[in-house]
Amino acid sequence: MALLLPLLILMLDGVLEFGLILHNQSVLTSTVNLAARAGIVNRSAKLNDTQIAEIASNYCIDGLISLGTTTPATVTVVQSADSTYPNPLRVTVSYSFKGLFVGGLLSALQTYPKLSATTVMYNE
Repeated sequence: MALLLPLLILMLDGVLEFGLILHNQSVLTSTVNLAARAGIVNRSAKLNDTQIAEIASNYCIDGLISLGTTTPATVTVVQSADSTYPNPLRVTVSYSFKGLFVGGLLSALQTYPKLSATTVMYNE
């Protein structure tokens, strides 16, 4: 038991952190879709880049899960000056996942799993 318990704990932590990475990637994908959709909907006053980035940042704050120290997600919004059809709106969100045990081992190597998602939608 003394020989196998550390290995089992490491495996359990690896499964937990891998699940959190998949969850966070799903949150990032939902974030870019939500923010891009909010930016392209047909309304009298279109949202500017700062407002779209704020929507994405708030959604990330509410949805991302991290076991270690958290770093905020980086949001990049690129849209043309003319926000009419067929001009695109691109929203990109990047996030460095810092886990607990496996993430602590990776921090010694100064590398973290980098998660990102991008959505391009065309103005209505």
